[in-house]
Amino acid sequence: MTVRVKFKKTGPIRYIGHLDFMRFFQKAIRRSGIKAAFTKGFSPHMILSFGAPLGVGDECLGDYFDVELAYRDPFPLEKNELIRLEAFGLVNDELPPVPPSEELVEMLNREMPEGVEIISMCRVVEKKGDKVMAMVRAADYMLGFSEGFLENEDLPAAFASLFAEPSIMYHKVTKKTESDVDIRPLVFEWRVLPAEELDEALRGCHAGIFLRVSAGSVNNLKPEAVVETLCGRLGIPYDEYALRILRLDCYTDGMVPLSGTGRAF
Repeated sequence: MTVRVKFKKTGPIRYIGHLDFMRFFQKAIRRSGIKAAFTKGFSPHMILSFGAPLGVGDECLGDYFDVELAYRDPFPLEKNELIRLEAFGLVNDELPPVPPSEELVEMLNREMPEGVEIISMCRVVEKKGDKVMAMVRAADYMLGFSEGFLENEDLPAAFASLFAEPSIMYHKVTKKTESDVDIRPLVFEWRVLPAEELDEALRGCHAGIFLRVSAGSVNNLKPEAVVETLCGRLGIPYDEYALRILRLDCYTDGMVPLSGTGRAF
């Protein structure tokens, strides 16, 4: 059965890169005693996929990965699901019963280092075989501004002026291309936050902003692009190290949290 795991990552472990973090979870699942499924062949590997990767240095309160477990599925299976299990060498009726999700969460949390916590697990409701990363359509972020950065600006007025424009052009630079992108349609909600409304993970920041932006494999907007654009409009140097980024949650179509796309067990 495929389960969707929601977790949070805060503190110094935010400097661990995405690939190393994936390998860490594979080892943690092995150590926990949870029965994971593996692919067949000469080089079997755990069947695990993550949602939208976090940048190095970014933190999250709601991120996700899917993992295939070698337990009997408690829900009726469609024919295509039985065929998928057979591809992994599994027969649903021959597998051990799955423990309650709360027990699996506890088993996995015992292997988590400081700063990482498993929040919940649910059984994935498959839809056209979508992977968790392909389902992401939007994400909520809380950005904190370190002491001295934008501290002398009227932030509510500055952001209101920026978002009042029908088009906000941003010069996007990647390893292979450069292009000008209109990011205004990719920002769904925004709200300037005083220090007292920031999450404790952003302790020490003098102010910040909440952003709900387009995310995923299509029309993905990095939230720092909004702040960088504002700095350009104000004529202030953009300092990426003065910006703290905290992802709050990820959403699929209809702004449904990814945790709400599964079944409790």
